[in-house]
Amino acid sequence: MLDQLSRPLSEHMKYHCFIIDTSTQRKVEIPFSSIQIVDELNKGKQCTITMSYEAVRKIAAVYGQSVHFLLSGALREITVEKDTSRIYYGVISDLSLQQNQQGDIGLTIASVGFFSLFAKRRTGVKRVFTNTDAGQIAWTIINESQQSDLPYSNFGITQGLIQTSVSRDRTFRFASVKDEIEQMSNLNLKNGFDLEINDLKQFNVYYPQKGQDRPQIVLDEENILSWRYRKPLILSLANKVHVVGNGFNDDVLYVTRESSSDYKTTFKLLEEVVSERDVITSATLQDKGDRFLLDNQSPRVELQLTHLDDELDVLTYEVGDSVRVQIAELEIANISKRIYKRSMQISDPQTIVTLDLK
Repeated sequence: MLDQLSRPLSEHMKYHCFIIDTSTQRKVEIPFSSIQIVDELNKGKQCTITMSYEAVRKIAAVYGQSVHFLLSGALREITVEKDTSRIYYGVISDLSLQQNQQGDIGLTIASVGFFSLFAKRRTGVKRVFTNTDAGQIAWTIINESQQSDLPYSNFGITQGLIQTSVSRDRTFRFASVKDEIEQMSNLNLKNGFDLEINDLKQFNVYYPQKGQDRPQIVLDEENILSWRYRKPLILSLANKVHVVGNGFNDDVLYVTRESSSDYKTTFKLLEEVVSERDVITSATLQDKGDRFLLDNQSPRVELQLTHLDDELDVLTYEVGDSVRVQIAELEIANISKRIYKRSMQISDPQTIVTLDLK
């Protein structure tokens, strides 16, 4: 009966959405009108799904449940699949219903990937790491969090690939597990790592970065629907940065990092101050300053492209990969660009994909 209820809305679609009750592992397909999936490097995935309340009510009734209980009775996992390949896995984080003037009820659920759940976990009163590989620190605080209050604390995240990166000293006190891992990533540090919790619920660390070069994938006038180009200039740049760490007044810890003279010759001296008041080691402040300069010492083109899933299969590449781009108007001729963010808008009759590249 479930198949009969859901088939009219999904039989011609490549994409399917399933709700999983974590207490029973029951998997229920739900019909949808649209799905938006956003995957951003080192920040994880999130998903928003819109659907007909009435259609979901019929499915919930098959199991003797209300819509509210089906979607929010306890922790509910959600997956989105293209054909038989999973492209999203997370948990429902928000439920919204709205009735229009005609009396129709619209239903929207929001979901976050498993990495976001570690924003609700803390490291404890004191946890010290000395000269320990950063990726191993990240996995350890995830694993200890999952073991801290069994069986309630276990999200089911397992250790995947942990590539050797840089050894660091870290002391945590009631720190957010998610925030501390991000602080060690390429988002914040030179010589950081890229990370993910993938669709198999495995925690992976990649060093020096995630992704492959995919020269066979070319985005050009044949498959680009639209593009947007931005090049921030003088007021967005910095070639000298003062990074302020722990301490007060004359005892404050700080470092100053500078770009090579080439950048100062080209743009003149441009200074910034970055506050990192919880950092207690100069080496970490240096890595933070160097990361800031790498991101800001010269104009970095922000390029956003849109393509159809039918023109370029999303299963053939991932966030972190580098692809070739050709846009004559921008004088971009077969240049390798790395994908930092992918946003998918899945609906009938087509799926539109937006890529942010650098």
